Amino acid sequence: MRRLLRSPHLYIALALIAANALAWGAALRPTGPLYQAQPVLESDLADLRQRLIEGGHSGETFTLHITDQEGAETIAWFLDRHPEVPFRYPRIAFHPGEIEAWGVATVLGLRLSIHGRATMHLADGVPIVRLTELGVAGAPVPGFVLQAIQDAVYQQVDLTNRPLPVVFTSLEIREGEMVAEGVIR
Repeated sequence: MRRLLRSPHLYIALALIAANALAWGAALRPTGPLYQAQPVLESDLADLRQRLIEGGHSGETFTLHITDQEGAETIAWFLDRHPEVPFRYPRIAFHPGEIEAWGVATVLGLRLSIHGRATMHLADGVPIVRLTELGVAGAPVPGFVLQAIQDAVYQQVDLTNRPLPVVFTSLEIREGEMVAEGVIR
């Protein structure tokens, strides 16, 4: 043991491991300014939330009109209330039929830039989200990893056993905005 501690090879190997860890940490660290969305619940969502809390609004219709900025602010509002979710600095862009999102995830102590795309459609009045692309630190994740993440998301937000208090009747994703309509159960 004493001979091992005196060996310069041990210290060279430890220095190389440390340098490698620092290089990977620097390579994966988010670059550039982070998007800072204020944690604000979008007004249409706030109104719908309040009506659901109050109760007695069964059968009433609602319309949600959410812009890119309002989407990012609403996600920041949600994340502000759930610090256990390892995701911050959300940014959203709505494109026809698609949602694009960016942010920073903390995984195993590393802060990683995340970028993804998803589609959303209605099935029996419930919005269904499908991830179509996901990138971490600028590199696309392999298809099997994307599928595993998609499966994990579905398990977390499975609404088949917990029906929503609303039924969506329409959903349209346009450039810069998403518009949804529905009825309170």
